[in-house]
Amino acid sequence: MSNVVTLRRVHVPTAESVFPDLVDLFVRRRRQRHDPFWLKENAELVQILAANRISNLDLSVFEPIVSGLMAELRFFPQYYRLYLSLAVDLSALGMPNLPLEEMASFVQHEELTEVELSDPHRAESRLLLRRAGSHVAADPDLDQRLMQFAGQSRNFCLPNRRAAYDLTHVVFHASDYGRKVLLKDAAIEQSLIFAGMIAWLEDNLDLLSEVVIALCLLGATPPERWVKTIRKDVGQVTFSSGFEGARFDDDYHQYLVSNWAVSVLGDRGFADFVPPSARLIHQDRTKGQALRDLSMILLEMGDSRSADWSHMRWRIWGRLPETSRQRLAAIEDMPGFERFFEIFARAGEQKYGARS
Repeated sequence: MSNVVTLRRVHVPTAESVFPDLVDLFVRRRRQRHDPFWLKENAELVQILAANRISNLDLSVFEPIVSGLMAELRFFPQYYRLYLSLAVDLSALGMPNLPLEEMASFVQHEELTEVELSDPHRAESRLLLRRAGSHVAADPDLDQRLMQFAGQSRNFCLPNRRAAYDLTHVVFHASDYGRKVLLKDAAIEQSLIFAGMIAWLEDNLDLLSEVVIALCLLGATPPERWVKTIRKDVGQVTFSSGFEGARFDDDYHQYLVSNWAVSVLGDRGFADFVPPSARLIHQDRTKGQALRDLSMILLEMGDSRSADWSHMRWRIWGRLPETSRQRLAAIEDMPGFERFFEIFARAGEQKYGARS
């Protein structure tokens, strides 16, 4: 086992110089070709590159893969959404000779979408099939359930990562990752703001970036302090070669979505040089624990806690570490924070779990 070699940025590259090494990193250097996580990572990479409208990208590294896509889909039908996603986004990036119609026909003939129990996954499947050129019948009941889920703002005032990521993806799918203009929806915007408050307190840059992207796609203006944080932290990246057998539980997804967020905000994403021997991606950030600190204080208060932030602030403030106070102070003046805290405090619910 060799030592870990850290490879830091050595110059500010042009966007064109980044992408070949970035694509090579995901296609050739991180995982074995038939590892399901290889498929997941590359589908996500290509999806974000396509959403960013990257042009003139050398995709030749995918050519041997494309020729076997249909055979792999038949053998691994359980991953049909990832195969379809990879194919439709490679096509959007300009790659020819993709078997989109054949893949979509197979998915529909085998009724692979029937395995989905998640409405966001059903919506994603519908979008992918349509982008592949298939006719998919309208499903107003699905649309209604998705909008009802996304518009229930109070449900995003408590830590629930699965629900929060489903919320952002409802917006991603409805907008076709920015290809369609969405009408503003105040309830969904409020849900995103609440989910963003949780992400902010948790210091979760990955989720916060997705929330900011979704707000932009919804036609809303994300809070400036969140925007500044993403712009500052996106560059805190370290690439390393790792070592043989190294685990890949790194920050690759956070790196992808934070750079996507920067692009959606009008700046140049993926501005970091990707060393040719890099395999692992880490974003060098010191994560706080304001969410846990605040939660534990409220839990310890038991029946004495209140849902009124103006009464609770003085009781909480002195018990929080300074870093957590700063994190909380950054959002307490935001519109909707008092409503957020009213639900987050879970006061008066100990006996019956009553909902207001």
